[in-house]
Amino acid sequence: MNSTDPASLQNLNDIVLPAPVGWWPLASGWYFLLGLSGIVITWFVYRSIRRWIKNRYRREALHELSVITNGVQDAATRERYLRQIPSLLKRTALTAYPRGAVASLSGKDWHRFLNSTLKSTLFTDPVTGTLDIVSYSSTDLSELDSNSVTDLLQASGHWLKHHQAMTDIKGSEE
Repeated sequence: MNSTDPASLQNLNDIVLPAPVGWWPLASGWYFLLGLSGIVITWFVYRSIRRWIKNRYRREALHELSVITNGVQDAATRERYLRQIPSLLKRTALTAYPRGAVASLSGKDWHRFLNSTLKSTLFTDPVTGTLDIVSYSSTDLSELDSNSVTDLLQASGHWLKHHQAMTDIKGSEE
């Protein structure tokens, strides 16, 4: 049945499609985009690790504050743990700020410093009064009002979490 007529329908074949275009090798624009993405990801990872390392002192201070908070709940250890709050705040400040700017501060200057390193004013008269009693009083601290102690612990925790470290204020790092 082979016809010699070239226009015969019996001589038709299926259309042969070319092989699909592969992904590899990529065009040079894709290599540029992959390289740029790698650089950006590496930069973000580097900054995140640097910030995590730089804020290690905050994490340790917050952990110590949680231990103090638990110790304050027990009447037998309340005074001992309350007396640790001022030194925790001072040690944290000495870590984040120059020694000359922090070490000699006490009383109202210390309270002003704590408020100046926050965006809000948490160390107001009731809280600073409790902080002064805990810092300087030699009397029994078991008579302190539990609400004022709670306010002091909350203000201290907020300061530990949110104070602007010296590098944040200058804007030289992070």
